[in-house]
Amino acid sequence: MRKERWERLLAEIQEAGLSGIALMPGPNLFYMTGLRMGLSERPTLCVITEDAKVTFLMPKLEARKGDAVSSHLAREGVEAQFDVVAFSDEEGPKEAFSKVFAGMGTRWGFEYRSMRLLEFSLITPAVRDLEWVDAGEIMKKLRMIKDESELESMRKATRLADLGADIARKLLRPGKQATDIVREIERQLKAEGAQAVGTSLATGVDTALPHAGTSTREIAEGDVAWLDLTVCVDGYWGDITRSYAIGDIGPEMKRVYRVVLEANETARTQAKPGMSGAEVDALAREVIESYGYGDYFVHRTGHGLGLEIHEDPYVVASNTSPLPVGSTFTIEPGVYIPGKGGIRIEDDVVMTENGLRSLTAYPRNLLDDDRKLVV
Repeated sequence: MRKERWERLLAEIQEAGLSGIALMPGPNLFYMTGLRMGLSERPTLCVITEDAKVTFLMPKLEARKGDAVSSHLAREGVEAQFDVVAFSDEEGPKEAFSKVFAGMGTRWGFEYRSMRLLEFSLITPAVRDLEWVDAGEIMKKLRMIKDESELESMRKATRLADLGADIARKLLRPGKQATDIVREIERQLKAEGAQAVGTSLATGVDTALPHAGTSTREIAEGDVAWLDLTVCVDGYWGDITRSYAIGDIGPEMKRVYRVVLEANETARTQAKPGMSGAEVDALAREVIESYGYGDYFVHRTGHGLGLEIHEDPYVVASNTSPLPVGSTFTIEPGVYIPGKGGIRIEDDVVMTENGLRSLTAYPRNLLDDDRKLVV
């Protein structure tokens, strides 16, 4: 798979007329190399030139990682000239950056959202008349369409997300604390193989805030609750939100629940290949507006999902580009009424030739006065 990724990347670099691109530790570097590294005061870059020279510029204490990744990529058939340029703590990175960038051209792709002033300030002295563009635009084109190995990792992640939603349903009871429930969800999911878990469990009036976080209040009879859960497996994320009724939540919130459920289902079942993010956003938004709750739907309908929890493509009115077959994103309409509560129902989907296929499968209608699931 990575051989194909490198071929596509080099074609994009050449088409953009770049001398090369520089990838920071993070999702794009992992996508291209499988290398997981965090940011530190010691800068690391993967520098890829238009003539297929790949240099890992890194501290000496990390150099073996660069050697190992280079060997692995060569075995996978990536046709490139690999090198590792390392610097010691005593030397510092200045000379290493100069060695890598001096005389290598002036037009570069840098990751607009990831590169720090630290790396940029080390590059600029080595490249006279530097011109740069956002490498994120190139990487977005490569990463938006998922291959089968990526989809399998996402299926693993969403299966655990479904499990987390079920754990929450079983534990949500009057008198309990959301913080205790969150700890139990995270414990069980990590025991099942989750690499990372992010959990927000809002209850009562806190649910009227789309980013409420986890409530500290005691859960009460008649509360609405929603769980927003992200789970990482193999570097890929699942992201689910389910809303729950703790007993009888009253006629208004029941109505809101059914409106959001209809909006979620409408977008999931009526979205088709060739539709833009704006058109899919409108499918959900028009349902909510038709019931008079348009002013309470205060965020986009969805976001791309994969190596990052938020990535392209975005299901929002400003995205007029078609959602390509193979792209993965969320459908998550919500209605939030200040002082009363909010409902959000979120699913992860992949665009296929026949429309959207849901990766999350946990029941969406949990409006159950008798504690029984209603599908």
